[in-house]
Amino acid sequence: MINLSREINVIEVKASSALSKSGLPELDYALNPYMGCLHACIYCFAIDFTSNIQAREDWGGTVAVRTNILDLLKREIKTAKRGIVGVSTITDPYQALEGKYRLTRGAVQMLADNGFRVSIQTKSPLVVRDLDVFLRHTRNIDVGMTVTTMGREAWKIIEPGSPSPASRIRALALIHSSKVKTWIFLGPIMKGVNDSRESLSEVIAEAGKIGTRIIYDRYQLYKGSATLIAAAGLQVQNFRNTHDNDMWWASTRKTIERLCEAEGVTCTYQPDEWKYERSVNYGPLF
Repeated sequence: MINLSREINVIEVKASSALSKSGLPELDYALNPYMGCLHACIYCFAIDFTSNIQAREDWGGTVAVRTNILDLLKREIKTAKRGIVGVSTITDPYQALEGKYRLTRGAVQMLADNGFRVSIQTKSPLVVRDLDVFLRHTRNIDVGMTVTTMGREAWKIIEPGSPSPASRIRALALIHSSKVKTWIFLGPIMKGVNDSRESLSEVIAEAGKIGTRIIYDRYQLYKGSATLIAAAGLQVQNFRNTHDNDMWWASTRKTIERLCEAEGVTCTYQPDEWKYERSVNYGPLF
C-alpha cells in the first residue's frame, strides 16, 4: 500500500551491479541509485519492478539506498561498451535522499567523464544542484522533467509526495537557459484526471515559455499501481485496454498535437518517436 504518513524508512543495502541493460529502445543502460521513491506517485509502474520487498510494499515511505553503487560503477565502466544511460528508470534519482547521499551526482559525473551519454528524468528541483556537472558535459547530458499537471488538486492525488509542478518548471527553465538540453515528460496522461484540454494546455504552455520539447504518453495499468489508484478513489476501469479507452486516447493525442502546434512546441509520442529522437539528438556513438 502507499505510505501517506510521510514517515520515512531508509534502508542501506549493497547492490550487485550498477548498470543494467535497459528494456527501453532509447536507452542502452539503466542506473538506479535507489529502490523505492518518496514521491509516492500512485501511477508508478516501478512498483512492479522494485526488487526490494520493503520499498515495494511501503511505496512512498521506504527507500533502499544502494550505498556501494559508485564503487560498482567505477569497476563496470572499465569494460562496458559506451552507450546511453537512463538515470533513472525505476526511481527518482533526485528524490530528497539524494541531497544526503549524492549517489546520482557521483554517477552522472563518472559516466559523462568516461564517454557515456546520460539521460536524466526526475520530478525534483534538486537536479539544479548538479548544473555544474551538466555544463561540463552539455553534449553528453540531457535533463527531463516529468510534469503530469500544473493543477494542485490532481497533483496532490496522483503525486502526493512530490515537489510542486511549479518548482519543477522553474528548475527546468534554469537548466534550459544554461544551454543544457532539456525536455518535459507530459505523462502519464490519465483518463479523467489530467486529460482535459485545460490541463494539457497548461503544461504545454510552460514548455513553450521555456523553449523545450514535450514527450507524452498515456498511463498503462500495472498491478501495483492499480491497487493505489483504487485506494485513491479513481476508477481502475478507466485505464484498462478497452475500445472506449483506445478511442479516448486517439482523441487525446490529437488534442495534444494541436496544442503543441499552436504553442510552437515540438512534441512526440514516446512509443513512436523516441528511436528517431535518439538518432537526432545524439547521432552515432563513437
